[in-house]
Amino acid sequence: MFETSKDILYIVIAFCVLWVTVFLCWMFYYVAQLLRSANQIVEEFRVRLQTLTDAINGIRNKVEIMHNLFTVATSGVGGLVKRAVTKKAKEWVDKGSDNFNEVAKDAVDRAVKATAKKMKKVSKRS
Repeated sequence: MFETSKDILYIVIAFCVLWVTVFLCWMFYYVAQLLRSANQIVEEFRVRLQTLTDAINGIRNKVEIMHNLFTVATSGVGGLVKRAVTKKAKEWVDKGSDNFNEVAKDAVDRAVKATAKKMKKVSKRS
């Protein structure tokens, strides 16, 4: 079977090559499994990130809708208050206009306008 020591050397080398091949196959298999697991983790992260992004966008949309509603309501209430204050001030000025001169009427009109501006600023801040 073995004629020379070279034959034994070739058998040992063949056996070593076989074991190196088995080891490399085993290593490639586990590297592939590791990459597969990493890909699954990345994919799961993407799904969760997309879900989180959708939730944040939904909340943002609801907050914008509420902000728009509050803005409309505040400006409406501010307009009503402005009209009521203007009407009452003009009624008061008209009732007492006999006692006031033109300068006083202008002062009251400016005060009404200033009050309306302040109320508009306050309603915008809300």
